[in-house]
Amino acid sequence: MAGVNQDELKMNVKLWLKANGFDYAWLAERCFVTEATVRNWMAKKPIPAAKEHIIRELIKQLPLTLPSRVQVEEETLITLKLDPDTRKVLEKKAFSQGKTLKEFLADEVPRLGNPPLA
Repeated sequence: MAGVNQDELKMNVKLWLKANGFDYAWLAERCFVTEATVRNWMAKKPIPAAKEHIIRELIKQLPLTLPSRVQVEEETLITLKLDPDTRKVLEKKAFSQGKTLKEFLADEVPRLGNPPLA
């Protein structure tokens, strides 16, 4: 698997990370390597087959698509500025539910306007 379409994979990984709000440090942690190693992979070095497998599995688990439960009737852009600790907590909650942070927030934010009945 390594070497096959790696340029395309690297481009897709960069886009996927950016779209999901992840960085090279996040990917490095999941691949059990340093951030510098991930930077080298993205710049010039081949991604080892075992690490490529991990990356492809992460992309499968956290796809770059809106889930079917999210319906957009009009576009609303919301920008959240989260401190690193809060972001990490939310990412862990999202990941534990098999969601991206974006998907998790898309599910949770509407609930803020509809509190449970007492």
